[in-house]
Amino acid sequence: MGEISGAGKRRDEPERYGIRIKGHLDDRWADWFEGMSITQENDGTTLLTGMVVDQAALLGLLRRVRDLGLSLISVIPLDRADAPEDNA
Repeated sequence: MGEISGAGKRRDEPERYGIRIKGHLDDRWADWFEGMSITQENDGTTLLTGMVVDQAALLGLLRRVRDLGLSLISVIPLDRADAPEDNA
């Protein structure tokens, strides 16, 4: 069985994340970012949101941000109520 985190969630359960990057990405990058929802914000940033199965998958997404030479602004776990709806 998976361990329980401090918030009472099992560590082996997928979690919804928001990854904010500087600049705008268009929707064609959704496959590159494993189906994450892509939202272009008015402040010139892009918010990637979606379920991430584990920490290794999160690290993989962050490597893709790095590989594209994008500037990472923030990475935050989101409650389902806080996250924008996915396009999936």
